[in-house]
Amino acid sequence: MRILWMILGAVILCILIVIFAVVGWYRHALKPVASTKQPSVHFTVQRGESVSEVAANLHDKGLIRSTAAFLYYYRGHHQGGGIQAGNYLFSPTMTPALMISQMVSGKVIPNAITVTIPEGFNVKDIANRLQSAGVCKASAFMEAEQHGQFKQGFVAQLAGRAHVLYRFEGFLFPDTYDFQPHEKAQDVINEMLDDFQRRVLTKSNLQAMKKQKITLNQLITKASLVENEAQVNKERPLIASVINNRLSIHMELQIDATVEYALGHHVDVVTDADTKIKSVYNTYMVNGLPPGPIDSPGLKSIDAVLHPAHTKYLYYVAKGDGSGEHYFAKTYAQQLHDESLYEENLAKHK
Repeated sequence: MRILWMILGAVILCILIVIFAVVGWYRHALKPVASTKQPSVHFTVQRGESVSEVAANLHDKGLIRSTAAFLYYYRGHHQGGGIQAGNYLFSPTMTPALMISQMVSGKVIPNAITVTIPEGFNVKDIANRLQSAGVCKASAFMEAEQHGQFKQGFVAQLAGRAHVLYRFEGFLFPDTYDFQPHEKAQDVINEMLDDFQRRVLTKSNLQAMKKQKITLNQLITKASLVENEAQVNKERPLIASVINNRLSIHMELQIDATVEYALGHHVDVVTDADTKIKSVYNTYMVNGLPPGPIDSPGLKSIDAVLHPAHTKYLYYVAKGDGSGEHYFAKTYAQQLHDESLYEENLAKHK
């Protein structure tokens, strides 16, 4: 009997130790990440995001100690409406309880400037739009893009790329953002890189990249070409297939958008003289992909590169009928025929 009481006592003691340990961990996990004053962090809750996703994003930004403790507290104390979408300003010195309170009540950043960055914008386009909107100066944005320090995990994969014009070209995700007037350019870029990491580097996309044996730079470079060439979503996988087919036989891509990027400005018509510009981005003169992306592709173009059509097409030309669609061809003879159809369509739709 005495042995039984000793065993029971040991079991109770173990249970108490576990309880005290869990309570201690929980209390510690609900403390602020930092005790001394640190810069506030922009945090965006997207429409449709679950509380678990919000917790994971807070943890990734270094704003909470534990996603599990955050979720447990939320479920134990939350009453009424859920977390509201919007742009918030949090400090590492804030408790998870205070962050939850602000998100449930929808205490978003006041005076926010909503800016939409369309698919296909390049770094200069983004800088100019931010300046026009009153977010930050274009020169400050370009300086931060080239020389700022950023901690997103994928940034390390972009180091060492030779001859890239802008280091984050293609990786500033096209989306709608809420910024503050005269915001620091580095903070603006940080938010866009975070958005890229969250929206593009998903588990399924990473698996598709691994299956294709394609690097992040190759993926976004190809997607940036698709973004520039495609106007109709159903054609994005077809254009991706043409790019792949040409690369596989070491055929120049000859994409006009790369010539414009090399020129540094838009032209209505790319001339023969333009195609002879000496640049690593000019796919008329250089075989293979450009050294990096030429714009910020959207998810549809990225998905088209990850899941291209399987064709034997080597050519395409716009139909010229206002549909935004292209004729696709396997041979140069067929391409010449399609180009004549393009000219006819243009004449009809003048």
